[in-house]
Amino acid sequence: MLMLKNVFFIFFVLMFSSFCLQAEVVNVAVASNFTPALKQLATDFENKTGHHLRISSGSSGKLFAQITHGAPFDIFLSADEERPDLLVKATRAKAENTYIYALGRLLLLSNIQAENCQNILHSKQLMRLAIANPATAPYGSASREVLVHLGVWQGLQPKLATGENIMQAMQYVVTRNAQAGFVAKSLLHMGKAIDNSCIWEVPAELHPPIRQKMLLLNKAGNKAAALSFMQYMRSPAARKIIQSAGYDVPPVR
Repeated sequence: MLMLKNVFFIFFVLMFSSFCLQAEVVNVAVASNFTPALKQLATDFENKTGHHLRISSGSSGKLFAQITHGAPFDIFLSADEERPDLLVKATRAKAENTYIYALGRLLLLSNIQAENCQNILHSKQLMRLAIANPATAPYGSASREVLVHLGVWQGLQPKLATGENIMQAMQYVVTRNAQAGFVAKSLLHMGKAIDNSCIWEVPAELHPPIRQKMLLLNKAGNKAAALSFMQYMRSPAARKIIQSAGYDVPPVR
């Protein structure tokens, strides 16, 4: 009986050691708007594979700059498709290792009560309007396009409170440092109650599509865990989590 227990113990140790040797860490750079969703995805992925995601978040522009300067990321989940395409053009990744993983939606969130939240943009009560930096954050660029389309971009320049990324723009509204702000729809799915008086879901035709693309960097091309995560992101389980986080998802090809 003692010998049998020893056999089982040795078998367990060998299996555990094998699991630990196979498990890897994937270094993932992710746009701020997608960070809450990625944390949910990471939990599911880690439970299914044993691999661990090490997450670094920020504006897509800043993460792109870090990657071009040699930051040790394996995967980049951008909030646009322009920057991943630039990395492909710079031969830091291959086109076949890219994937549109989510379609973002933009909201105008305000602390000012109004029957039509869009009218807040013309209200004298609006002292500060928060947006993400249009130069580095795709949601900021989309916000600018909406304001230009509505003919209020120039007039609102003195009132703009520009955040480094969409999370910071959201924070300005939540803390009432701004009376209104353009935010990612996904940020309202974070599980926290957001105190607001009105919401306007911006029609998609008012700005270019926010097609969020991910890519596998060439330096991680032979990393089994990174390849596994790229495959996982196309799975029904991952797509369900992404949709529940406030995004649309494109058809799988």
